[in-house]
Amino acid sequence: MPKPIPKTSSLKRVYILHLLPLEYYPPITNLLNILSKDKRVKTAVFSTKNNKNRPRFQTENIHISRTNYPGYQKNIILKFWSFFTYVVLPLWQLIVFKPHVLMYYEPHSAMPAYVYKKFFNRKVKIIIHYHEYYAPTDFNGPSMGSVRYFHKLETTYLYKKAAWISQTNRQRLDFFSKDNPCVPNSKLFTLANYPPKSWTKRRNKPSRINVPIKLLYLGALSFENTYIREIVAFVQKNPNMLHLDIFSYNMHKDVLSWLASLKITNIKLNHLGVAYDAIPKIASNYDLGLVLYKGHNTNYQYNAPNKLFEYLVCGLDVWVPKELAGCKKYLNKDSKPCVVEVDYNYLSISDLTHFSKGEDMLQRQIQFHAEDENTVLIEKIKS
Repeated sequence: MPKPIPKTSSLKRVYILHLLPLEYYPPITNLLNILSKDKRVKTAVFSTKNNKNRPRFQTENIHISRTNYPGYQKNIILKFWSFFTYVVLPLWQLIVFKPHVLMYYEPHSAMPAYVYKKFFNRKVKIIIHYHEYYAPTDFNGPSMGSVRYFHKLETTYLYKKAAWISQTNRQRLDFFSKDNPCVPNSKLFTLANYPPKSWTKRRNKPSRINVPIKLLYLGALSFENTYIREIVAFVQKNPNMLHLDIFSYNMHKDVLSWLASLKITNIKLNHLGVAYDAIPKIASNYDLGLVLYKGHNTNYQYNAPNKLFEYLVCGLDVWVPKELAGCKKYLNKDSKPCVVEVDYNYLSISDLTHFSKGEDMLQRQIQFHAEDENTVLIEKIKS
């Protein structure tokens, strides 16, 4: 439990509510690593335990408390107990910690923020960030009952009191603003999902590309929401030209069994995924990073996913689906690393032409770094 700090302290006390597991969201762990090095900020975090055997995230100088996530509990008694601790424990910690700033992520985390702000500390500065864009209809889903109630606390109270509300890009922010016209533009910000600056230092990609071209996919997999069938079929048809490695700890069981049954020599699956900090070392062995999302809803259509920037910072060319409007501003075929829009339903060898002229193309400097992107947010926290 975070220790209370005397009111005379010159530190800014920051309490972060991230009630979905930290390990699934690199943008929050990157921010925590940055805050842990800031001597003017004292940070405490409340989150939940991940259920996918991911290494538990820890960082120096930040106390992180975790409880069980209610949605992962099958026993009804344990589910109610998890829900109770999910709300009461962070509220108790907030009362003891007395933060100057209370930051929370996603509507899932809104309840403790609402109770603390309204009934215990009306002076606390509220900062809100969304990893995802939630359309109003998204809250009508059968599994969204509690989240729908938490979101109502946002629209009726927390949005009015917030000093900062951010989405990951301008398009999502515009949707949010249209959904919530009463929120003034002065409160609205963007905060993109960039990797650490240290990843760039490790990049050492050769200009010459050898055959087979090595493809890398990192991320979640399902038949409904990703082009896994299409990319596997394409790679399978070109065994001498392409090799694909897949790292995914989060895939539907039918995808896992299907991939395991194929036994294709130029496709390898690692169902344990890869530790986030190990991505730069692993990515150095590849030529092309894949984004496979189908864009099945507004949130995904207007998504520039973490992996786009992670691949680029590691020096890989990237394929993105034509459906992802959020990636279009990053398209680039004129310099390396390239970002190429493809139609995964109709892949062809011609989609690989950006490799044929690779040695003659200019190398560009990639400047997508978490430290730079979070500068304005951290200034807001300290102000």
